[in-house]
Amino acid sequence: MNKVFLFFMSISLSLVLYSCNLVDNEGPNELGGNTDIPIAQVGNTFWVSTNFNGTSYDLKDTIEISKNDAGVTTIHVKATIPDDPKLKQYASYLPAFVFDENGNIDTEFKMKMTSEGIQDYFNKDQKPHTMVKYDCKVGDKYQLTKSNGKTITRTVIAKSDEDDFDYAFFKIKTTTIEQDSRIPGVKKIIYKTNHKFGLVWVSFEMEDGTSNSSYVFTSNY
Repeated sequence: MNKVFLFFMSISLSLVLYSCNLVDNEGPNELGGNTDIPIAQVGNTFWVSTNFNGTSYDLKDTIEISKNDAGVTTIHVKATIPDDPKLKQYASYLPAFVFDENGNIDTEFKMKMTSEGIQDYFNKDQKPHTMVKYDCKVGDKYQLTKSNGKTITRTVIAKSDEDDFDYAFFKIKTTTIEQDSRIPGVKKIIYKTNHKFGLVWVSFEMEDGTSNSSYVFTSNY
């Protein structure tokens, strides 16, 4: 009887340790959670409000989710680049394949959006890179090493405890993430996210001291 008891105790302990290891070994670029959420539904649309050094621009954008594969959404983006020298310069930092023959944006990209956080595939290897995990703490880092050996680092720099960020008709809590830049001319990129609305704000801080920021609004939430 004692041997039987010890045998089952050993099995139970092994399962507990294995479960703990699964949790402990979860990498920063692994993302679970419910994928059936409003912002990730096929047909959901987004729009942006862009501000460049205090001036607002209408990009006449259309942004829509065309596919959702287990939370990995395909997002189709079309936007007009206004005939403004500064904005044209800013657009020059984007890869050539995102533009149509008229120099306007017409492209698709992928993002994973779940109840636990957000990932994107913007890097050259198209690997999942976490933007935020909603249960994160200030100081958490999400790093991705590309095939060229360079590492992109995203760091959680702030997390509000109260609704203090103006977002359309709401005030919401946000998590702020800073990304170091590997783009010539861009010093850093700042993201603000919310557990309900997803990515709500992004800012490109340029090496010349200028900045370009955009609110991102979603139809479904």
